[in-house]
Amino acid sequence: METNDTTRVEEIGSRLKTYRRERNLSQEELADLAGLSIRTIQRLEKGESVGSAYTLRTLARALQLTPEDLIAPQSPPTTTPNPASVDYLLRLNWSALAGIILPLANIILPAILLWRHRHDQLVKQRGRQILSFQIIWTLSTLLMMLVIPLLLAGLSILVGMPFPLFIPVYVVSLGVNLFFVFRIALQLPNQPSFLDKLPIML
Repeated sequence: METNDTTRVEEIGSRLKTYRRERNLSQEELADLAGLSIRTIQRLEKGESVGSAYTLRTLARALQLTPEDLIAPQSPPTTTPNPASVDYLLRLNWSALAGIILPLANIILPAILLWRHRHDQLVKQRGRQILSFQIIWTLSTLLMMLVIPLLLAGLSILVGMPFPLFIPVYVVSLGVNLFFVFRIALQLPNQPSFLDKLPIML
């Protein structure tokens, strides 16, 4: 295969992958939607095959494009977040505030919302990060709740009277969670986000 042909095949594969991800589809989902084998999708995206005219027309139809969108000699389109996915992520993020009223609801509700849209790649990526933050916050708060009784016991001995630290510490912890929920909401459409620095807990 000549250099120009190789470049053209790679461009089609790159363009196909970009459009597929833009629509939050996995290779398996696109294959099912187009009625093609997953191996065909994989070979096209890797630049191993240019695909027949029928294959390109079928893929274009499945992606709601024209065949020219896939084969036109232009740079692959810039991927932008799907607005519906961003809106859903905002709902997932705000649902964590339920933990102020019900213990562990800040983990349970986002986990349910994440599970419902687990096939959406953007929701899956960012949703796992949001849920991981809530898990880290919950574990940190529980750790403080275990340490506080020891501090209370020590301070009671020193001052000769009970020293109620539990409530102010918990209020401060809730304030930290509230701050980061708002920060996540503001940064969701953006790349990169501070969420990228958090360890994935699940």
